[in-house]
Amino acid sequence: MLERPTSGKVVVNHQDLTSLSDTELRQARQQIGMIFQHFNLLNSRTVAGNVAFPLEIIGYDKNKRQSRVEELLDLVGLSDKTNVYPAQLSGGQKQRVGIARALATEPRVLLSDEATSALDPQTTISILNLLKDLNHRLGLTILLITHEMDVVKQICDHVAILQESKIVESGAINDLIVDPDSLLSQAFFPPSQVFIPRPGATSAAITFIGDAADQPVLASLVRKFDVDVNILGGSIQNIGGRRIGRLQVELSGKQVNSALNYLNQLGLRVEVQ
Repeated sequence: MLERPTSGKVVVNHQDLTSLSDTELRQARQQIGMIFQHFNLLNSRTVAGNVAFPLEIIGYDKNKRQSRVEELLDLVGLSDKTNVYPAQLSGGQKQRVGIARALATEPRVLLSDEATSALDPQTTISILNLLKDLNHRLGLTILLITHEMDVVKQICDHVAILQESKIVESGAINDLIVDPDSLLSQAFFPPSQVFIPRPGATSAAITFIGDAADQPVLASLVRKFDVDVNILGGSIQNIGGRRIGRLQVELSGKQVNSALNYLNQLGLRVEVQ
């Protein structure tokens, strides 16, 4: 709501922000934290001063301000940087200050605008782990904007994909990932080359989720139904804390249909091609 939309609504926690007065909007903004791609810290202030800034703006009790700042810096692992200036910090440390500042007013929603794109891979992992921990520990909703699929893979529960300013796909990541037609699924598991099955054989794509990705499903299938299984390609990835794999296989034998039904009964996604 820094930019007022010409149409539509901005709804946060079931509250339409476009219908609020200026005073109500200021109050609503206190429930929304923001972390930026390039940190946006005040270079003339220390780490503590940066974290205290939003508390000063809302008139937070001056006597309690220091203890709140110390609590926040401890939360993001920067207790030893209280009196340090931003110029003396690494990129990851600056972003941790930005996160502490965003949490100062105890928001219910945290907006993260490309918060890791300016960081190296190892620092990115540490910041994402911190955000995930805050999500669980504080019950904090995080709206994370990113173009990096590794970020989606590591931290997200739900995903919305935008193309040309429109949402073209959205839903729980586990629901989207098992659908071969999903844009998200295709990003993680690019469609493999089309295999022409041998005469009498059946080609199928099998998606494994969670515990099934660690079980000898195909070995059991061969023993139980006396079918031959030829693995043509596939991969296994860790997405949202769960192992998800997709295999392209060729099956042959008299009990192929029974074998495919068995895989479906196990909760696997099977696409006969």
